[in-house]
Amino acid sequence: MIQNSLRQTFSLYSALAKNRALTVGTLHDAVGIRILKKMGSGSAMSIDILEARLDCLLHSRIPLPINWPLPVIATARHPGEGGAGNLSKSIREKLLMESIPWASGIDVELRSTRGLARVIATAHQYGRTVIVSHHDFTSTPSLSMLKKLASRASGEGADLFKVATFLRDQRDLRRLIDLQMESSAIQVSAMGMGTAGRFSRLVLAGFGAPLIYGWLGNPQVSGQWPALELPRLLLEVLPE
Repeated sequence: MIQNSLRQTFSLYSALAKNRALTVGTLHDAVGIRILKKMGSGSAMSIDILEARLDCLLHSRIPLPINWPLPVIATARHPGEGGAGNLSKSIREKLLMESIPWASGIDVELRSTRGLARVIATAHQYGRTVIVSHHDFTSTPSLSMLKKLASRASGEGADLFKVATFLRDQRDLRRLIDLQMESSAIQVSAMGMGTAGRFSRLVLAGFGAPLIYGWLGNPQVSGQWPALELPRLLLEVLPE
């Protein structure tokens, strides 16, 4: 049974309520963990949120921080959606359950919500934000399909639906923009991958995407910016 952590966990609910694009620094390797530990509080606070890719960090020789300087989203990605190590459902469930005491939120793929229903229920029990995600590394589904995915995520207990798709042309980006602008029962954060991925993330931030992901350490996903550059870029394109 999970014991509620005595350490303070930052609320993602309050961060998302700021109604602006938030920068997420993704940690997936030992280099990223070292960078995080070396950053001063001023540098760390230029990023709003951290994401811990537990599937990637499982075999890292550097332990996770005991005290995180920012809210953390914990995820253990499904192998079919870019997860490292071909981890079984039981291992991923264990990693996520163990993260709930120290994480501010968890990210579970839509394809995994049924199998990881206990994780979602426990996260809600402890007041954590639940992100349900969908990653398509080859294409962008139709707008009607994207809406169906968002509706399914809401029905599976998501507080926010994150969708990342591969952009083949401007029509794909238009679909993500339309999805981002649609009124929905669930908050949506859309982002593109591929050659146009970087451009799309800034554009979608302008259309209301609340989470903008970048990497700490080494690049991992095509289309992501370095996380430490994102605050400056967002300030340039989205001045307050």
